[in-house]
Amino acid sequence: MRKLVAGFLVGFVMSAPAAGQGVSLNRPGSGARAAGMGNAFIAVSDDGTAASWNPAGLSQLRRPELSVVFSASRRQEELEGFRTFDRAAMFTSLSSATTTGNLEFASVALPFTLLGKPVTIQAGWRRLFDFSGGIEGDVTRVPFSATSRPESVVHLDNGSDGHVNLVTIAGAIRLNRRLSLGIGTEFYRGRWSDHISAIETPGFVDPVDSVSSGGTNALDGHGFNLGVLLAYPTIRFGVVYHGPLKTGFEITRTRRSNLVPPLDGGAGPDDGLTIQFPRSVGTGVAWLPRPLLRLALDITFDRWTEFLVKGPPGSDLSQSGFDGLAPELSATRNTVTLNAGMERLFPVEGRFVPLRLGMSLEPQGARDPFLRAEAHHTVLAAGTGLNSNNVKLDIALEYRWGRFDQTMSLAPVYQAGLAEELGLALPPEAQGTAGFREVRLKVSMIYRITRSEGSGSTSSK
Repeated sequence: MRKLVAGFLVGFVMSAPAAGQGVSLNRPGSGARAAGMGNAFIAVSDDGTAASWNPAGLSQLRRPELSVVFSASRRQEELEGFRTFDRAAMFTSLSSATTTGNLEFASVALPFTLLGKPVTIQAGWRRLFDFSGGIEGDVTRVPFSATSRPESVVHLDNGSDGHVNLVTIAGAIRLNRRLSLGIGTEFYRGRWSDHISAIETPGFVDPVDSVSSGGTNALDGHGFNLGVLLAYPTIRFGVVYHGPLKTGFEITRTRRSNLVPPLDGGAGPDDGLTIQFPRSVGTGVAWLPRPLLRLALDITFDRWTEFLVKGPPGSDLSQSGFDGLAPELSATRNTVTLNAGMERLFPVEGRFVPLRLGMSLEPQGARDPFLRAEAHHTVLAAGTGLNSNNVKLDIALEYRWGRFDQTMSLAPVYQAGLAEELGLALPPEAQGTAGFREVRLKVSMIYRITRSEGSGSTSSK
């Protein structure tokens, strides 16, 4: 099982998405309005997406709300400047793109009064992670010294397909004019497949060397989050805590190659296999310096050193979910994410047209175990929409990018684990730069039912 777990971990890191680390495992909430504000929404949380940000914000909803969010993206993955560690060869650059589109969020929120206190409950569905992506194409291995083996072409096809979704039941109560508390229970379900393959012509062993590995991954579990919101006329403070998710985990692995025997196997909860996602704490402030203008800032701490795959109780199997190393050897780091944004509302014939701008700095918990180089995502965002008394239509456009120093084994003999046996330099084979650029469009539709409790609405215009 230890070999199977190690195989899973390589697949998870390489396929999320393959090689470029273009998918962030941070857990921001959903919604085009929040996206347009750079995801600085913990202290705002005053629309139908509130439970995904800060469940305490649900107490601000005083009308029933139906919410739907759609997301579409185009992500470009790149490998550049890779050369072998022994400086005997270089690899040409590779770039490929993936386009996706799906429903991201849907919810219904119902406010009522309990013992004289405003209360709101919400049921929702959310696509938390989308692992659909990868990189595919040819790289040419160009000899850099007279002692290097001849030029060859390596066809790479690394990627994944699947999702982690969750269903949320959340509720909030406003204890007094200023203080609200909220709690949410999240039920996770994840199913995704991954594959890593390389075909080299001419090969090191045969005229064509090839290796292909892949498998399926599944998890089911539940977690919780707690929220606090403190609201004053011109300033609000919010805090949200996401509890750890520890759940049974199931994997299957296969490998086919002309270089090594085939591999087939699997492990799951019956074998004591578990995966643990980490805790996180976020704090936010939202300031209204004048009517119709809001500025927001969030800071979130993610404890990625707790992202672990473990074996049965009593076993010594405990490995980082990013690099597959024991916790005391892993390059995984804890991170602090910064989100900042603004929203300006413009009255237009009884409606409001918003202008939103935002940015995010998202350091990633995963780091290359050999280089230990820092990995960051940077996001710039803008949004607008049309808000009436009953309907809110919000649109946001995000541009996300990142570049990371990274090690990789590209040739099949390295991926098959034969480098040392064949007298080659020890793995990993090469060092270079992996990067990505992504454009993401989000569209939200929120419908407020006109019936209200008569206490007025504290929701944003």
